[in-house]
Amino acid sequence: MTKDKKLIVIISLVLVVGFLITSLASYFVSLKSLRSEITLNELPLTSDNIYSEIQRDLLRPVFIASLMATDTFLRDWIIAGEKDEKNVTKYLKEIKEKYNTFTSFLVSENTMNYYYSGGILKKVDPDEERDAWYFRVREMTDDYEINVDPDMANKDMMTIFVNYRVYDYDGNYIGATGAGLTVNSVKMLIEEYQKKYNRNIYFVDKNGDVKLSGANFPQSTTNIFKSKTRSNYADEMLSHSERSFNYRNKNGMIHVNTRYISEFGWYLIVEQPEGEATRHIFTTLMINLGICILITIIVLVLVSISIKTYQSRLETLRGIVPICSYCKQIRDDKGYWNQVEAYVAKYTDAEFSHGICPDCMQKLYPEFADADDDT
Repeated sequence: MTKDKKLIVIISLVLVVGFLITSLASYFVSLKSLRSEITLNELPLTSDNIYSEIQRDLLRPVFIASLMATDTFLRDWIIAGEKDEKNVTKYLKEIKEKYNTFTSFLVSENTMNYYYSGGILKKVDPDEERDAWYFRVREMTDDYEINVDPDMANKDMMTIFVNYRVYDYDGNYIGATGAGLTVNSVKMLIEEYQKKYNRNIYFVDKNGDVKLSGANFPQSTTNIFKSKTRSNYADEMLSHSERSFNYRNKNGMIHVNTRYISEFGWYLIVEQPEGEATRHIFTTLMINLGICILITIIVLVLVSISIKTYQSRLETLRGIVPICSYCKQIRDDKGYWNQVEAYVAKYTDAEFSHGICPDCMQKLYPEFADADDDT
């Protein structure tokens, strides 16, 4: 390899390595910054927004059931012996219509009657599996629970019930009341959240059972502890009341924020694959590398042209140079005669500074040469 080619190779390596290091450093710094922004800011903020909307939309039945459980009319009607069925039926119908709930109900501990807006639905039975919720509510210490069950009063439509304990004025348990929303309406709410925030959103209980999810969530995944992609991280998801972390699966990095909603006893989980967010950074990296390659090619072309020009000039001064033995003019490759100064200046970067040598001074200007000798 000639020296010229070695020089071009060295310049090429320096440019390529320099541009590559700069572009990759910028890419990884941007990627780290983006991941930090998603994990520490974007997902928690999304979770806060969703929780605020849940409080407004999904927790409304909790407040309605609380009002029903403390309503003096409802308690007085039960204590008085449930004498007029039409009164409580009218009350439950008004609650349903006024607050736009899917259902409203009352179960009396005295008669075991299940009242709804259409009258008496049935008597609850401890041996009936579908009535297990009532006897669970009767024994629990909390004031209310939220559970998902088919609603017999509405053709077994899957419904989210808020079951609230009712007490008399002495604190004795006298029944359970509450309201409900259809699962489909809540799923629509989740779908709206997912479109709004471009995240994967779902709810799980403390056991990891998926309680609510959108259409994009794998329907085969009923428990995150049994999920192929989430089982290794399920404990981490449910280990804190609020937590942000990330994990990697076959589709890339997944950022997760979990939040415990004490009113439901569920965890709100918000997931975001980073592929969409980092795609523009990768595109920018590719553009930068393309620009770097273009600049490298341009620089190498200019260097190659400069080297060839310089070599051409040097080759002109090599070998036999035709020069006049009398006037010392030099003949160029086109047949023209040039002064030595002009010829050398044309093919090199040299500049001339004129003077007179001692021999010529003695020959041409002896009077001045002798004067210089005296001094």
